Amino acid sequence: MERALSKKDQNMYRRSALSAYADIDVQTKTSTEKPQELITLLFEKACVLMRQSQEQLKREDTEGFNNSTSHAMQIVLGLRGVLDMENGGELAAQLYETYTAISAALFKARAESDAVSIEKLYVALSELKEGWDMVK
Repeated sequence: MERALSKKDQNMYRRSALSAYADIDVQTKTSTEKPQELITLLFEKACVLMRQSQEQLKREDTEGFNNSTSHAMQIVLGLRGVLDMENGGELAAQLYETYTAISAALFKARAESDAVSIEKLYVALSELKEGWDMVK
């Protein structure tokens, strides 16, 4: 298992995840939402980006596909970075590994323009979001 991230590193990843989401209108939401609701917004945005990337791949929009998958990867890595490894126990460790696997698979799917893998990753992120929605 990886070592716990320092508060400074956690803040850096949190900023990274939030900046990855900054291209949509969240000014009002982020000023009033709880951190748990911000995580939901990040999951939602990652899922939207995965769907966009599928459409972009079909249209052979390579630049859009690369941007969408890159942005989704930033969000996943940001979600991984804000895990509370000190207090999160086994669940945090499992999520850390899951986010690592998703980001690696997304990197590979992006490099290979693999629509099947993109769909599987979309499903995985959707399931994680559903799980998060149940516990928040």
